[in-house]
Amino acid sequence: MLERFGDYLKRKRKAQGYTQEMIATAFSSFSPVLTGIDAVTVSRWERFTTEPPISRQKEIICFFKDEISEVFPFMPAKTTLQSTDQSVAYLLKHYLNSTKLQSKIGTYPEQCINNYELKSLLSLTTDEHLLRLILDYDHSIYQSDNNVTLSTLQKWMQSGCSPLMMACTKLGHYFGHLIALPVTLQAFLQLINNELAEADICLSHLASVNEPHCLYVFSLYGGSRLAASLIILQIMSYVSQYRDYVQKIGGLCATSDGVRLAKAFHLQPKFVGPTVANGSVRFQGREVEFVTFSANVTDILADRGVRQVMTGFAR
Repeated sequence: MLERFGDYLKRKRKAQGYTQEMIATAFSSFSPVLTGIDAVTVSRWERFTTEPPISRQKEIICFFKDEISEVFPFMPAKTTLQSTDQSVAYLLKHYLNSTKLQSKIGTYPEQCINNYELKSLLSLTTDEHLLRLILDYDHSIYQSDNNVTLSTLQKWMQSGCSPLMMACTKLGHYFGHLIALPVTLQAFLQLINNELAEADICLSHLASVNEPHCLYVFSLYGGSRLAASLIILQIMSYVSQYRDYVQKIGGLCATSDGVRLAKAFHLQPKFVGPTVANGSVRFQGREVEFVTFSANVTDILADRGVRQVMTGFAR
């Protein structure tokens, strides 16, 4: 479970018998990164009035001789719960409508969230029409000799291994989808490095959400900014719930669509594996490249904006 930095600092300080003035002096002597900290600053951190930069947070973890990977990242200092509408609005403002991404993600920035609905595919195993729409869209972008088939998709769904299988509909019509599978670390690395085809993912590659696993995003598509926001929020909710078990998140996406959404969620701090998978294809009259992306969950959660959106899910 994510912990606020102020709670962590107060707990560790009291456990070791420091006053706020004593710990401030000890910090300043411990590292140049912590120079200049005083009792007032410590008090503000513990009361969640302010929050130190990540560099100082990590240095303080080292001061207390804890493993950074076991403690960091922390929850945002302010923990006012956000409604889904508020989270979507924040995500639209700070990610999908950013200067860099606003011209590259989606084409229909509708303002009415009430027209959209997320449907879990796990409860729609008999809705072959919707499933075929999803696969047709996926296949139209990723033209391969070994595409995922309807029977393969149904096997993944019937295994019940992942809550992250859903479609976004607008007024009852298909408008985007998310399919993400919890897989073993070995299977994840094979998929990322193009050594295992998505169509060949079988039950032996899948993992339980309550054991260490990696989240492989088979499809991450949203036909509009609002649809994309709703779908990305589901990943955030998942990571909040299974934070102690998720090791990495990654997948294979087309630069024209899914990878843009992945970048909005900071899923791509660096390229991993081949920059082009199975060559290029043409979609809607233009050439599309495929890239693999991967990130450690701790790197994703280090972003304060992402953690702000996740606050409501983490509590």
